[in-house]
Amino acid sequence: MSRWCLPLARLVVIVVGLAFVAGAEAQQAGGAKRLATAEPLPATAPTVTPPPAPQDPLGIALQQKLSAASKGRADEAEAQDRAALAAFYAGRIYAPVWVSSNGLSAKAAAAITEFGKANDWGLDAADFPPPVVTAATGDAPSPDALANAELAMSLTALKYARYARGGRIADPATQLSSYLDRKPQLLEPKTVIEQLAAAGEVDAYLRKLHPQQPEFEKLRQKLIEMRTAAAATTVEMLPNGPQLLPGRSNPQITILRRRLKVPMPVATADKPADENNYDDALKVAVMAFQKESGTLPDGIVGNATRALLNDVEVLSPAKLIANMEEWRWMPEDRGDLYVTVNVPEFTLRIVKNGAVIHTERVITGLVDKQTPVFSETMKSIAFQPRWNVPNSIKVNELYPSLARGGTSFRRQGLRLSRNGRDIDPESVDWSSTDIRAYDVYQPPGASNVLGELKFNFPNKHTVYMHDTNARHLFEETSRPFSHGCMRVRDPRRMAEILLSEDKGWDAAKIADLIANGPPNNEVPIERKIGVHVTYFTAWVDEQGALQTARDVYGHEKRITQALSGEWAQIAKGPNHLAPVRAPQAVSYSGGFGSVGDFISQALGGF
Repeated sequence: MSRWCLPLARLVVIVVGLAFVAGAEAQQAGGAKRLATAEPLPATAPTVTPPPAPQDPLGIALQQKLSAASKGRADEAEAQDRAALAAFYAGRIYAPVWVSSNGLSAKAAAAITEFGKANDWGLDAADFPPPVVTAATGDAPSPDALANAELAMSLTALKYARYARGGRIADPATQLSSYLDRKPQLLEPKTVIEQLAAAGEVDAYLRKLHPQQPEFEKLRQKLIEMRTAAAATTVEMLPNGPQLLPGRSNPQITILRRRLKVPMPVATADKPADENNYDDALKVAVMAFQKESGTLPDGIVGNATRALLNDVEVLSPAKLIANMEEWRWMPEDRGDLYVTVNVPEFTLRIVKNGAVIHTERVITGLVDKQTPVFSETMKSIAFQPRWNVPNSIKVNELYPSLARGGTSFRRQGLRLSRNGRDIDPESVDWSSTDIRAYDVYQPPGASNVLGELKFNFPNKHTVYMHDTNARHLFEETSRPFSHGCMRVRDPRRMAEILLSEDKGWDAAKIADLIANGPPNNEVPIERKIGVHVTYFTAWVDEQGALQTARDVYGHEKRITQALSGEWAQIAKGPNHLAPVRAPQAVSYSGGFGSVGDFISQALGGF
């Protein structure tokens, strides 16, 4: 038999096998074709294994209360806390943190003791009531009572954490003023409850939730001292009366001495002591007070000086508490090197490694054009900067003058441009033109309102720090004169310090760039330098003395009202970040007279 010949049986098997394979391949190809044209199959959802159910009566009761609470009504913050607690307890099969079968644990007792000290931290202890675990005499508390206590303790602890981090005022910018661009430094409720459960010393953990900045702690100690005293500090007022003149006697002189802390005169051999006599020592003190208050230092106590002496607020815990609340909104890490401006103090400081290395006077915004409160990062310093006029000034202050035919636009160094090309402002029909469509700027130069230097830290408020050509205003005690930016009395020294830290430059390098460098020369800052604009009306100085400042913008009052629940009384004012509307073609009745008058009177530096 030929080797190509096969037995019939084997041949049949092979043929049948080939047919089966061919059919299978055809079926597979057809199936693939159908799969390619059909809708994709729905994805199978992953199987979620529910957490184990509690077996003990306390766990069952706690699970039921958390489930029922999730369906109840609560404010947004409490709803978030309850959701976090539901997930937390489910993950530990509803094992308690604060209670045992006999009642509250030692951990709960330590937390309750700390809650009771809330007043010392500028909070209200009444906001954190301890739970009451009831039981019949001689009986252990019921699972239901223990579950109530467990849930109450956790909710109170989360509330304490939220308040310690500044959460009593959730969004200062929308609730108080758009100029207060701060946020509470809140922690996630899940993080807090997990850390509380793991904490060996729960009281220490609760204390660390508060701001750790030394400035906060100093204010806290002053608050404790103030509350330890029988009452807040009282101030003796100077009654109405005749002028108090040097060399004359008057019964009110003794009050004046006590107010200004001038010792009583000492008797001599030829002259008895007269505590009612206005002597030279008292005159020196009166003149110093008058100068500090921004009035004529003539030593005469008339109606104006009397009013200044009596225009004092009685220092109360509420003032310190409002300022402590602001510290709860501050960044926890301000950086190794930063610039800070305290608006009510009209003072700038440069701080390195926690120590103040430079202090300077600043001018801040008018009451209706406030310097905002926020934190950013210094990005650059511009030498011989160009001033780009913002829309708010273009619309509200330049446009009315132009519309009435102001002709001194160029004489004051202002320029009008569009698409990069300068335009003669007299060629524009301002009665039908939107000034926002044009760029208005002032080139670098001796008359530029920004002076020689501008410090840039980009922010949504479009404010910055800069030099000024109106230096006489720095002699004033109260200095809210700008359109929101901060004018620095000695910007060269500030630039020397910052660029020495950033690039190792010296004063000669700075002077050369100012004198010989290109105009509008922006030097980038490589090192991270924070900028913190603050609003503190109470602080403790380096000598440990409590200092206060006038509430120039009313932010302290707003905070105090919010903490007292007087939300309806808060005067928030307009949103300064709202878009600037197109100017209205109305007759201008202001007193500037011309763009030139506007520049010299209203700006004096932006």
